[in-house]
Amino acid sequence: DQPMATTILAITGKFTASASFSTSYVYAAELFPTVVRQTGVGLCSMSARVAGIMAPLIRLLGQYHQSVPMAIFGSAPVVGGLLCVLLPETRGTDLAD
Repeated sequence: DQPMATTILAITGKFTASASFSTSYVYAAELFPTVVRQTGVGLCSMSARVAGIMAPLIRLLGQYHQSVPMAIFGSAPVVGGLLCVLLPETRGTDLAD
């Protein structure tokens, strides 16, 4: 119901999505071991492109209820962040200063 807040959030989301897509190549190349590096970078790239394809389709779910797309787009990063806690590299360690 607040067009200014919606516009600001949409522009911020578009900016961060574009930034994360371009930096995923840099970080993915550093995260994976040499043996599986190309496969890992390809998997990250494919995941980003599938998400880009699915985003307009999720937006169409707003026909049923206005908050469904926002719930999906808001819960996906939270679930991803919570799943990062389960990674063996970060399990039980303190955050770096």
